Parts: sequence; structure tokens; C-alpha cells
Amino acid sequence: MTKRRKIVLVSGVFPPGIGGMQNYYFNLSLHSKHKMTVIAPEYPGSGAFDQGLPFRIHRGPFLQEERVNLTSWGRLFRLVRRTLRSEEPDVTLYGYVLIGFIGLLFRVFGGRRYVISTHGMDMLMFRRFMGLNAIVKLILRNADGVLTNSHFTKKLVEDYGVDPRRIGIVNPGVERVFEKQPIEYELARAHGLEGKYVLLSVGRLVTRKGHDRVIQAMPSILERIPNAVYLIVGDGPDRQRLEQLARSTGVAGDVLFAGRVSGSERLNAYYNLSHQFIMVSRELGRGDAEGFGIVYLEAASVGIPVIAGRSGGASEAVLDGVTGLLVDPQSTEEIAESVVRLAKDTKLRERLVRDGCHRAKSEFQHEVLGEKFDRYIARICALPAPAMARLRLLRESARENVR
Repeated sequence: MTKRRKIVLVSGVFPPGIGGMQNYYFNLSLHSKHKMTVIAPEYPGSGAFDQGLPFRIHRGPFLQEERVNLTSWGRLFRLVRRTLRSEEPDVTLYGYVLIGFIGLLFRVFGGRRYVISTHGMDMLMFRRFMGLNAIVKLILRNADGVLTNSHFTKKLVEDYGVDPRRIGIVNPGVERVFEKQPIEYELARAHGLEGKYVLLSVGRLVTRKGHDRVIQAMPSILERIPNAVYLIVGDGPDRQRLEQLARSTGVAGDVLFAGRVSGSERLNAYYNLSHQFIMVSRELGRGDAEGFGIVYLEAASVGIPVIAGRSGGASEAVLDGVTGLLVDPQSTEEIAESVVRLAKDTKLRERLVRDGCHRAKSEFQHEVLGEKFDRYIARICALPAPAMARLRLLRESARENVR
């Protein structure tokens, strides 16, 4: 890195909130060698969490879980304006595309650089709404850069007409805590897993994650692996439907819902209980897709063979036949066959585990991704501003109104 830049990150999610995006933005801030200032939501325990961080952080009651509270737009706008005036950053990174409208305003009326960070689903969810889609297009096309989490998401951004030279990819990273450890036998006993062949999913219980397809595949799996059990870690709006599906499929006793697990160390213990990791995400018609899937790489870091759905960005997190297996996420037969294949084929399993673990620990460590982020920001800051013809017209119109 030739020059240390000043960056303000405006994020809708951040620790101590729990989730993949929270970890993504925290680790970019922590491992970047640029000077970072963060604007983030308030959470219970935020004050204690922020103590000792190597970057400045401003909290406010305006953003939560990727949503903007419309009644607090004014407060958010004023805090961003104050922060930009005090920090005078080289670029502002907006962690949610609609929040980027603030960046667009400061670009029009202040000439300030801004970058939008995207994760996949946010590039799909607004396409059904003509007005919102037009705003998203305006925000993206006039941004100095767009940071994406995968090639899948990058392609979605390109579909909006964004100059590919301005798009960068920085994947989510794997925390070092995820590694092979001895089984916690008390945890195994608590879930009745002694002597079981454990299939594990970790993720929010929403339809796109594919828990339902694995449950539907369980009767076929149990015919050939009688001691198999499907352990689901996570919670969400789909839980009741999944529990009912397990009962109606006749596998309620072989599907265990562990609920939400907090903390990476505790989650690592669950990974270490399992023999296979499986999450067969699929893309839904209403713009719901897996942008990447860091859980696949967490599992690989622990030394577990991985099965993913051939959909969205999962094919970048899991290289088919190299670091894991990709399956048709709609085919319960293919899901079952892949589970049985990994259970029976020792050489295949060992090769996938070895190569998957190596890739996770060499390419997806936060230090490596932080350097990639820094290079991207330096490149964006060196580019001339994007074409602003439409925005110049807006600015001239606004000036005429003032006169």
C-alpha cells in the first residue's frame, strides 16, 4: 500500500450484533491498514465492545439488521455529515445500497467519493419495484466503486450498468478460531449424538438455505446410513415449518434443532461434532439468493467435508470436486447420494478435507482479505470520478432553485 487513506464506513450492521455481515465489516475495519472510522447501530453491550478498538466508532439508533428506520434518516444524515466534516475522508464506504443514497447526495452537493458494499441478495431484492430499482441504479452507477463479496454478486452489479473497472471483490473471511479440536463429549451427550453419524447445517432458518431439502432426503440417507442424524444450528422464521416437515416426513427423531449458538468458539465446538457439513442453498424467484456462504469455509477449516447447493455464490465458496461437492439444491435424490458418497468413499473425503482446509486457511484469512481491501480502496481513489452528467444537471437545477 503506497498511501494510507482515510475511510468512513457507514454500516447497517456491526458487532456486537451477530451475523456474517457484522463479522465482515468488523474484520475489514480491524485488518485494514487504512485509517478507519465506523458509523454503526447501537446494540446491547455496544459500549463495552467498543472499548480498546483500534479504530474510532460512532453509534446511533438509526440502523438495524440491514434496514433503515425511516424516522431516523435525519439523525443518520446529520451524523454522517458531521463525521465527514471532522474526518475529511478520502472515501466513504456504505454497507447497504439504500444507505448509499446519502453518499449520492454528498457526491452531488459536496463532490465526496463513495463506495457501495453489496452482498448478493441486496442486488436482487429491489428489481421488482420500479421506483426503488431506479434509485439503486442511480446510486450504483454514480458510485466511485462497488465492493462485492463474490463473482456472483459482481455479475449482478454489472447488470446495473456499473463500469466493471470500479467493481472489486473481497470475500468474507474465516476466523482463526475455526479449527479441528477434540469432540466435547458433554455437548454430544446433551444432544444425544453418541454413536451417531452427524450431518450439520449452520445458518438462519430461511427457505433459501435448503434445510427442507435435506430433511426430505433423510429417509433415503437413513436407509444406507442408519445412524445418521441431521443437526441444525440456527434459528429463524422457517423453524416451525421445518419441524412440521420433519414430523410429516417421519424423521422427527433424526432431525435435531439446536437453536441459535452465540460465539465463534461455541460454534466451533458444534462443527467438531459433525462428520459432514451440508447447506444446499437455492435461489428463489423473489430475489433471494446466497451471495457467498462463509459457513462452508468455516467447516472446511475444521476439517469437515462440505456439500453445497449449486446456486448463487456457493460455487465460489465450494469448488466442486476439489474442496467439496455441489449438488442440485432441488434434488433430494442427489443430496442423499452425495451424503452417502462422502460417507463411503474415504479417499474422496480425505482429499476434499485436505484441499478444502488448505484453501480456507490460505486464501480466506482476514489478514489476506484486509490487504485485498486496501489495494481496492487505493485503486478506487486513483481513478477519476465516474461520469456525472445526470448529477451535474441535478446540481445545476438545485442551484437555479436556490437563486
